[in-house]
Amino acid sequence: MAERLTGEEKAEVRALARSPEKARRLASIGVEIVEGDVTDAASVCRAMEGCSVVFHCAALMHDAGAAPERFRKVNVGGTANVLDAAAEAGVERLVHISSIAVYGIDPGMHTDETGPFRTTGIPYSDSKIEAERLVARHAERTHLPLVVIRPANVYGPRSSFWTLGLLSMIDAGRLTLIDDGRGQSNHVYIDNLVDAILSAARTDSALREDFIISDGAETPWSEFLGYYARMIGRDPLPRVSLVRAKWMAYRSELSARIVGGTPALTSLEVRLWTQTGAFDIAKARRILGYAPRVSLNEGMKRTERWLRESGHIDDGGAADFVKS
Repeated sequence: MAERLTGEEKAEVRALARSPEKARRLASIGVEIVEGDVTDAASVCRAMEGCSVVFHCAALMHDAGAAPERFRKVNVGGTANVLDAAAEAGVERLVHISSIAVYGIDPGMHTDETGPFRTTGIPYSDSKIEAERLVARHAERTHLPLVVIRPANVYGPRSSFWTLGLLSMIDAGRLTLIDDGRGQSNHVYIDNLVDAILSAARTDSALREDFIISDGAETPWSEFLGYYARMIGRDPLPRVSLVRAKWMAYRSELSARIVGGTPALTSLEVRLWTQTGAFDIAKARRILGYAPRVSLNEGMKRTERWLRESGHIDDGGAADFVKS
């Protein structure tokens, strides 16, 4: 998004970054870096000073070792700091990035923005629900010009989990298709998501609205993960029946309760990998003019090109995640 803003949009962009070292790539494309953290209200105010549009993308996501309190501190407390700073700065628009995770583990078929939020006990998902409720209350109290974007699983170049994480799991032999991979992969390619976010920032009728953003495709995990498996020569992926997966999760969780440790597979994970609900993006199409322009096939081609150019996959197809 920073590349699009500084390049195509010719915008002056400032980024709040915890590590200037990790933000060197942003600095190299002309982004002004403010060192800080969303949990530090003062640094959020410094970063937002003089800005007209704010994109709140910061969140704690795939950190299995983090305590629930840490998720709340970043995802809820950090959002509170962003909201307060935006109101004080008088920004023209705040685009809050949420997640389809607010709809729970088993969303219904063609779930749209009217679907109920469902807590799951997963710290990330539940904290994103709490953050959204905070956003709604703040909007009512301050009339802050807000738009909420709920992305599906974001894959593509630099995706930490839905590309690099999954590829690493496949390479290590730690990913098995359950029930022949019939479960639904609700995904969005990064360029498609950025299209929607930028449209949300410039479309007046988007104010006070929320939008589900996905690629709009019903894709089974077997198809989605198959792309990654072929990139590193691990096709076909191992498979296990749903009945056996449930039994394995039961035994793994029982063992963890008795002797301690972390279950190798949980019943919650089985549900996540086998849920078949898909999302409806009709509202985004209608109001934002959103139309996913990069297909899964093209998105995976671009992703593989980046993986090879950045050294995550070598010419022989082997994965190397030291550089990630």
